[in-house]
Amino acid sequence: MDESSSSAAPSLPNLGNIRLGTVAPSLQMKTESEPDYLDFDIKGRGMWEKTVASTGWGYLIGTLGGGLYGVKTGLSSVPNSRFKVKVNALLNHGGRGASRAGNAIGCVAMLYSLTEGLLDKSDIEDYSPVNSPALNPALASFLAGLAYKSTAGPRVAALAGCIGAGTVAGTYGITTLTGMKFANTNFMFF
Repeated sequence: MDESSSSAAPSLPNLGNIRLGTVAPSLQMKTESEPDYLDFDIKGRGMWEKTVASTGWGYLIGTLGGGLYGVKTGLSSVPNSRFKVKVNALLNHGGRGASRAGNAIGCVAMLYSLTEGLLDKSDIEDYSPVNSPALNPALASFLAGLAYKSTAGPRVAALAGCIGAGTVAGTYGITTLTGMKFANTNFMFF
């Protein structure tokens, strides 16, 4: 080997002329002149965000309410006056009430949010002779009650659906009389 071939390093191409703006989309880089837009939906949160939020709020509200009711029943049904027995009854009843109510309300909230989202996407109010903002929530709550109690038989399921639709109708009536906005989309139809 002679020295001239070993000391010469290969020459690299000149990369100074490459503009990153032309390569930026493939590298997911923003250029200086391009504004950074946020995703925005004019109708508010999407169906899945509403479903997750309603399910979470329903579970939380049900857990707190059921836990308080369980604590009340646990304190009133203590068979013994010893402290350890009272604490055990309190924890047993509180945990049982919290889990039952939290799961029940969370499931109903999930069913309601999914059916309301599907009804919104299907534009069912265009085919109905009734022109009311409470149509989709009432139908969604009827279907959610029907699905939730479907294993208890058709009568119980129909009754649960009617209770759900009646709750929406009552809420719509109260908000109309008080001048408040119906279906604030915070939690279910409230």
